[in-house]
Amino acid sequence: MTRSLRAPVLLLCCAFLAPSAGAAAGSGKAAAKPDYLSWQEAARRGDTEKEYTVGLAFYRGIGGAPRDHAKALEWFALAAGHGNSAAAVRLGEMYALGQGAAKDAKKAFDLYLKAAGAGSAEGMEKLADAYLNEKELGGNSAEAAKWYAKAAETAALPDPAFKLARLYYLGGPGLERDEEKALQYFLKAFEAGQPDAACYLSGIAERRGEYGASGDWLVKGAEKGSATAMFALAKAQLGIEEYEGKKLVQPGAAPAYKWLYVLTRKEYQPRFDELLKKTAAKLSAAERKKAEADAAPLIARLAGKTELKSAAAARKAGKR
Repeated sequence: MTRSLRAPVLLLCCAFLAPSAGAAAGSGKAAAKPDYLSWQEAARRGDTEKEYTVGLAFYRGIGGAPRDHAKALEWFALAAGHGNSAAAVRLGEMYALGQGAAKDAKKAFDLYLKAAGAGSAEGMEKLADAYLNEKELGGNSAEAAKWYAKAAETAALPDPAFKLARLYYLGGPGLERDEEKALQYFLKAFEAGQPDAACYLSGIAERRGEYGASGDWLVKGAEKGSATAMFALAKAQLGIEEYEGKKLVQPGAAPAYKWLYVLTRKEYQPRFDELLKKTAAKLSAAERKKAEADAAPLIARLAGKTELKSAAAARKAGKR
């Protein structure tokens, strides 16, 4: 008797445990599929923009796609073949780095050239980088400058203007040093959002004897989040190292401590922490507390939570 009843009981239990077809459909979970599959379907129907999106999905492992450089390369190649300049740039980067295929600087260069010819500012910048850095191209500073200039004129991007400014500031093979042009493009880079340009602008002003302007540029760079400017500003306020005997800014250990406190919460480097400790020793507990309170809104504005956590983690690792 017991044996004969066991099967019906088990079947009855299974019937209660198994979800109905209607419940599965109602939940939406069983029918859901990764986004990248929908993007693939759209791409195969002729949506060329989705070809690039699928390439990004495989490259970054997003939209439910597995991270697969070989597949990313295929989709970027398809999109680039259909005239997508962004895909051509990504494809060039992959060949330059040897991702999904063997390294091939010539293919990378040709793809950057194609994107640049289609009006892509990013392609122009990458092409300039290639002219400057690839040994096969001989470190051609003049060609690099030409393409950085075109990129800076095409879009308000900070990096091409900054790189061009540094080229004119330093000079190079086939390109004479030109401080006036460097000044022009450092200003353009700073206005476009490159805070480190302020450090060069400060240096140019100091060399010209414009000490007030030099200090002002350090403050502007620090306020925009440049770690280099913050460190330089603190040293100028302390009157140490390259700023010894120079009066670019109002001197003081308290304002220097404030900027070093912001800096060490934004970015970890042992030299930053070391100068912070030395400066703290010059101040009373009340002075340090006030400087830290003054630093708090700057920290909140300049550094996101992730960045702060990264700096804290790096500091902890550095002390081990």
